[in-house]
Amino acid sequence: MADFELTTPDGAKYKVTAETEDQAFAALQKMLGAQPPKEEPGVLSRLWTFIAGSDADPTIPAMVKANLGLPPAKAAQMTALLATTRSPDRLRSGIAKIEPEAEFGEDDAGRLYAVLPVYRGGEKTGQFTRVYPNEPGLGFTEAMQAAGAVAASTPIGRGLRAVGLPTTGALGAATIGATEAAVVEGASSALSGAPFQVTDIPIGAAGGVAGEKLFNVVGSLVGAARRSGAERVLGPDGRLLPGPAKLVRDAGLDPDQVTAAVAAEIQKQARAGVEPGAAAVTAMSQNLPVEVPMTRGQITGSKGQQLAEDMMASGAYGSAAEKRMTEFRKGQQEALRGNITAISEGIAPGSIPVPKGQGGQLAQEALVAARAGDKARANDLYAQARAAGAANVQPDEALNIADAVRSTYREGFDPITAPQMDGLLLRLDEIMANGGDIKSLQTWRKQVSNLRSGAPTVEAAAAGKVLRDFDERLTAAVDNQLLIGDQSAVSAWKNAITNWAEYAKTWESKGGVLNVLTEKVTRDGQRQLKVAPEEAANAIFTMTASGLASKTKLPRDLITLKSKLPEAEWNALRQEALIRLTDTAEGAFRGGERQVSGVNFKKSWENLQSNNPGVVNNLFSKTERDTITQFANVAARATNAAVNASNSANAAAGMIQRLASGFTASGPGQFLLQNWLGSIIREPYGAAMAAFGAGQRSAPRQIVGTSRAPAVGAGAGAALSQEESIGPNIPITGRMTIGGQQ
Repeated sequence: MADFELTTPDGAKYKVTAETEDQAFAALQKMLGAQPPKEEPGVLSRLWTFIAGSDADPTIPAMVKANLGLPPAKAAQMTALLATTRSPDRLRSGIAKIEPEAEFGEDDAGRLYAVLPVYRGGEKTGQFTRVYPNEPGLGFTEAMQAAGAVAASTPIGRGLRAVGLPTTGALGAATIGATEAAVVEGASSALSGAPFQVTDIPIGAAGGVAGEKLFNVVGSLVGAARRSGAERVLGPDGRLLPGPAKLVRDAGLDPDQVTAAVAAEIQKQARAGVEPGAAAVTAMSQNLPVEVPMTRGQITGSKGQQLAEDMMASGAYGSAAEKRMTEFRKGQQEALRGNITAISEGIAPGSIPVPKGQGGQLAQEALVAARAGDKARANDLYAQARAAGAANVQPDEALNIADAVRSTYREGFDPITAPQMDGLLLRLDEIMANGGDIKSLQTWRKQVSNLRSGAPTVEAAAAGKVLRDFDERLTAAVDNQLLIGDQSAVSAWKNAITNWAEYAKTWESKGGVLNVLTEKVTRDGQRQLKVAPEEAANAIFTMTASGLASKTKLPRDLITLKSKLPEAEWNALRQEALIRLTDTAEGAFRGGERQVSGVNFKKSWENLQSNNPGVVNNLFSKTERDTITQFANVAARATNAAVNASNSANAAAGMIQRLASGFTASGPGQFLLQNWLGSIIREPYGAAMAAFGAGQRSAPRQIVGTSRAPAVGAGAGAALSQEESIGPNIPITGRMTIGGQQ
């Protein structure tokens, strides 16, 4: 270590101990709170920022997305201008020529923006908005420019061929590139009022020769920039960001019911040119616990393709196609059932999914054990109270309790209809008159309880009504501290009585789910559960899944059950609920096996979510609900394909044989043509189509690229001459119209 004397710009001197002078300087900076000089980004870093557009002002939209509402004539001119130049100078002059009220500025990165009036219905609204003429990064603007270039190459190529000039090979590419560069530069010059750049013509020729190589290199670079890092689909609040959420909605899904993995996959495929609906089907089927294979018809939703696949499965295109589609459907059904099992296993990780009915039985067993434990504790507290000594109800309160209980008895009963209960009330009067001894009162209570527990008679009903009222009033007396006697005895009796009141409220509440599942009755001389174990699940959930949606008290019951059940038994009960839901997925038989009907399951699941959301939310977590919804959507798409119910298409598929039969009236020739010739045409075609339809691993791209390298290169050459670039994998969207000509 060494001591270094350092002087700051203001002349102050500091003594710093460090190993090197650089370390001493860094330590002094840190001590003084100075920030180390920021390193300027390198060339590659700046290029990457330019390609990705990450330094743009997020409050300024691109012009093509700003909804300016320009009148048709101005919109056409503006589109043509954006399609032929990225030069800031030309954009300034061109936009000002189209919209004289336009003003201009630059953002922090030096990128041009325009301030333009907003139109509605062809009239100015008086409002203005800032827009980027050039979309930040490489994107839509470049796509228009290259699309226009590619679309122009066909008529240019035809014109050059007509006058005998080459259009193929390196020389042809140069010819097309030069001609097209002249056309594009002419349009840009006319729209912006800038001088015609003659130098664009040889640069365009060079771009045409470079063609495909340049296109692929730049396209790969842009793709890499936009794919770098993880796909961001969730915001800080855990909800989908606006962009992914819109894609999900465009796919017909609820953003609040889609997992982040599915949203990211939809976004990825949409960027690759896949229609959102098809991207959603692929993303959902691939991101289930067990991937569900989908045919091309199921992914795209094309009814024509689905009908063709149904014909293949029915044998209209021969045995090879039929076998392929049969095996595919079998594998698809296995995957659907595999998902049901996997989702059930996910509810209770590490356990084997319970058979139907066992979830309710396990829950009942746990509750019966819990009730028995609570009652044992209550009995133990009473035993402790009896051993503690005597305690009494205050005289006035004792007489009030006796009078109140007698009044309750008289509401529906009398000494003629319930003489035994009347006799017990006389005994209560004696106890209260002699001081209201708690121990005697508990003995009396036991006698009333025995009368209530017998056969369902008038006496039992009277005893039950009296007992409930007595317990409430005695508990109120305890709460109001109306017991007298030795303090330790009073405390012991208070604990016993209060605990019993809590026990009765929990386990003996009439109509409560805990009492329903654990109440015992005398049947055939034996005490048995009122609800048999094999019926416990039905008592909780009702017999069918449709009943779940209409059982309005079930959400409250589920909250109670969750609070009383151990985690393992609660998860078993949740698996039981899922079983009842998936029972609705049982469809018709095919090939001797019951099929999964995703349409039925989706309908049942959506009905439950809509009519009784409390059941869904109490049974399943957000992640589980999203997975079940995802499975419902995939299963419905997989099992709701168009079917040729009338068999007319299958009949039409035999047209080859019927046509062949017309070539010869009878004999071996007819047999040969009808069978052999028909088969060699029909069956290989069917086998190929089956492989095509059943081998669709991902959604087909709806937007395709072009291999017309000379045209793309020509557009690139013209653009680069004005410090412009082209975007990746440019879609061919149609010809660009400039000045009324196509």
